[in-house]
Amino acid sequence: MNFSFHEARDIAEGLIEYDDVRVIVAAWQFLIDGGHIRRLDDWFKSSATELIQLGICWPRANSGYYNKRVDNRHGP
Repeated sequence: MNFSFHEARDIAEGLIEYDDVRVIVAAWQFLIDGGHIRRLDDWFKSSATELIQLGICWPRANSGYYNKRVDNRHGP
């Protein structure tokens, strides 16, 4: 799916409603992949993190997300 930043943000926030969860997940993934999450408020950041932890979305390539998770599992 092709989104603009504003459209993806509004879908993720629920300002634009869709009954198809695939569109909502695609909007979140667009925001994650584009690195847009870091520019948004904490609600987006925590929601994106939760979606990744639940396996609904994937972390951004080269984000270091998996390395951080593995390191944290084995202690400091």
